[in-house]
Amino acid sequence: MIEALQVDKQISVVKLTDNYFSEQIETPMLEALNKNTNLVELNLNGNRFSHSFLGKLKKILTRNIRMIEEQEPNKLKAEIYRLRYEHGKLEAAKTALKIQKQEIENVKKLKSDLQVHMKEYKADQE
Repeated sequence: MIEALQVDKQISVVKLTDNYFSEQIETPMLEALNKNTNLVELNLNGNRFSHSFLGKLKKILTRNIRMIEEQEPNKLKAEIYRLRYEHGKLEAAKTALKIQKQEIENVKKLKSDLQVHMKEYKADQE
């Protein structure tokens, strides 16, 4: 039973009522439950566990529920940060492109001016 809680990470609800489990399996059970972050409900009615164990169990289940609830918002936050980073890169690329276009225009103007001067120079030489 404990191995199933530890190995199968897809288990989210376990009902172990009236099995007369005692305090002897509390430690291995807590260790196994700590590793399973998908478990959100564990029914242990009819067993003999200490209040301390039940309190720790409640904390684990509360942690798991919170992690599952935050999973989607955390994915969205990560996507927002990624998109902001990409947006920053895009803006930098736009600025670089604008500068390059301006430089191209400057070179075209210089070329045009040189062509005019060359024509004038050739006309003067004739």
